[in-house]
Amino acid sequence: MDLAKDLALTDLLCTEAFLPERGRTEFARGGPGYYITELGTGSWPSTDDLYAYEAALVQRYDERWGTASRWGSVTFMERSTRGEDIAEPWVLLGTRADDLRTWDVPGKGRWVNLAVADRDREAQPELLLMVTDIAPP
Repeated sequence: MDLAKDLALTDLLCTEAFLPERGRTEFARGGPGYYITELGTGSWPSTDDLYAYEAALVQRYDERWGTASRWGSVTFMERSTRGEDIAEPWVLLGTRADDLRTWDVPGKGRWVNLAVADRDREAQPELLLMVTDIAPP
């Protein structure tokens, strides 16, 4: 766990040009209008450690950009099921996590999103960062 490293990665993703099509870079998966990557160690000693690390990042992001908006991804999925067009990065994140935190980064035209991907009970939870210029649905 390295907060400084993950904050620097967040800053990088807030300025990096997005990929013209779906693919990978050395630091994230992405596509037109978004990047998504795992933060932290990737192997947490316990779920409590993952949530503590998430809380530490939330505190840093809140200090930078104000209190996050919270989204329930179930809403995205229900709207998508009813035929509403929900942009790919939001559906991608919403299929993996129930609770999303979103910050509108002033002057960048981007949103920083943090979520714990814990829907798959057989897989270890992941802390996901998504940076996008696509407005939340």
